[in-house]
Amino acid sequence: MNPGNAIGEQTDLDDGDGTGIASPARLRRLAIVWSETEPCASHEIVTLRFAAARLAALLGLEYDDAQAGAGEGDATYYLPMFTLTREEADARGIVMESQLWGGIVPHGFVATKLVSHPPWGRPEAMPEGWKHIAGIEKYTLPGYSVFARDDAWQAGKALLQDGAVRLKWPFARGGGGQAMVRDQHELSAWLDAANDSLFPGGLVVERHLESAKTYSVGSSSLPGYDIAYWGEQHNVLDPSGSEVYGGSALTVVRGSFPSALAAGSDVVRAIVAANAYDRLVRGAYGVVASRRNYDVIVGVDARGDRHLGVLEQSWRFGGASMAEVFALEWFSRNPGSNSVAAETGESYGDEPLPEGAVLYCHGDAESPRKYARIIPYGC
Repeated sequence: MNPGNAIGEQTDLDDGDGTGIASPARLRRLAIVWSETEPCASHEIVTLRFAAARLAALLGLEYDDAQAGAGEGDATYYLPMFTLTREEADARGIVMESQLWGGIVPHGFVATKLVSHPPWGRPEAMPEGWKHIAGIEKYTLPGYSVFARDDAWQAGKALLQDGAVRLKWPFARGGGGQAMVRDQHELSAWLDAANDSLFPGGLVVERHLESAKTYSVGSSSLPGYDIAYWGEQHNVLDPSGSEVYGGSALTVVRGSFPSALAAGSDVVRAIVAANAYDRLVRGAYGVVASRRNYDVIVGVDARGDRHLGVLEQSWRFGGASMAEVFALEWFSRNPGSNSVAAETGESYGDEPLPEGAVLYCHGDAESPRKYARIIPYGC
């Protein structure tokens, strides 16, 4: 595996000094934002509103569940559902990370899986603003970003020489919008069934790993708080039988990552990879982000070669966010505590909830049931 294991290399995920961002006196209210062009599922809006109410109480801000309008001024702290483009941020007067829990990118594709891989194909097919990020291949899986059907076919054929391949629509969330193909026949059938009009938006063609484990690694800066965290994700089956995101169990600490993590462990390698990816992508595109979450996978391919790499970034409210909210509340109530275990869970069944879980989305036949909790010691 490529990433090193020097724990000192990865503290860049925490830009602060561990003391937190001073709460600006000008902040008066918290407002939520969801995209007016991208569809939002009802369970996502329910989750966002639940988190917003708790964050507003934690930060001492006013809150109502209406979406924020444009030009509300610098007295508003924003909680967006999506990573904002610079144009969307400017319309709301957001110029710095201390005004939102989320991120700002110059182009929409920068917030997606597309920046995780070098392009395959003709330069004219690439979106405006595309940049090649030298060295990113060291911290991701073998793969390519493509913007035309023929390029997807050629890139897929090349990767299939070493085993199964995953095809990923870049704007999908929670593990959705993916397919695995094992040979050229399956690749051709998938491409034939795909809507060709979607290809200009991009597609990721990536090595498939067996016996894989996915880590969540990240940090958040909010007024008065800086935290860092790491932990494992788990998947569940949705009503269609597809494997999707099922939650994250995290260790959350005040400030930055501790230096006492076990050197050489996959957790440390995941943190190092996430930090390097963060530095490369944010540096290349000038990303502003107060919440930075990275999915890092480790597993073996069909040839038995072991890989560890960053799958994607999340500079927005995401699947692990409610665990972060619960951890922030814990630190507020327990000023002497420097670490806590917290988790989120999503499922489509009616099994009993774990001890201490708070159910904030009941779900239905099409959407998941969601909960979050502080994990009691010993569990």
